[in-house]
Amino acid sequence: MAFKKWVLATATGLTTAMVAGSAWALSCLAPSIEGAFKDWSDSPDRYYIVSGTLTPAAPLPRIPSLAETNGGNFDTSNLRGVYRVQGEVVYGQQTVPIDHHIWVRVGCAGPWCGAFPTAGASGVMGLRQLPDQTLELLSGACPGSLFPDGDGSVKARVQQCMTSGCAPSAPRR
Repeated sequence: MAFKKWVLATATGLTTAMVAGSAWALSCLAPSIEGAFKDWSDSPDRYYIVSGTLTPAAPLPRIPSLAETNGGNFDTSNLRGVYRVQGEVVYGQQTVPIDHHIWVRVGCAGPWCGAFPTAGASGVMGLRQLPDQTLELLSGACPGSLFPDGDGSVKARVQQCMTSGCAPSAPRR
């Protein structure tokens, strides 16, 4: 009888650990604009930091369901759509207007994928310049590529980071 209780307790404990591990793997750190700015600045790719609004400029491809991802073994090259970005490119304390078509690529982490921004989504974003000179915004499985900025404080923080530096804020859970 004691052996059965031990087996049941062990099985329950292992199941709990596996579920908790899966939940931990699915969790995303709360993004910070300081951390994103550091990533954009440290990248070997060229990034333009834009404060603006996104609008789909063409029909968007369908994002696969979790069942269709086959554990992440699928081609993500078609998970990008054309958007129009309107706003301004941020250069320190100066800005330059932008009204341009860009790619928005949906990134996946294993079987979990991001989503396309809704029409009218706005905020501060990092646009990566591709080899063909087009610009791309990555919308990954975890947030952190588009920071809402209704009051202008995110743009002001980026400008501060550009002119006098900034330390990434501590990640939150």
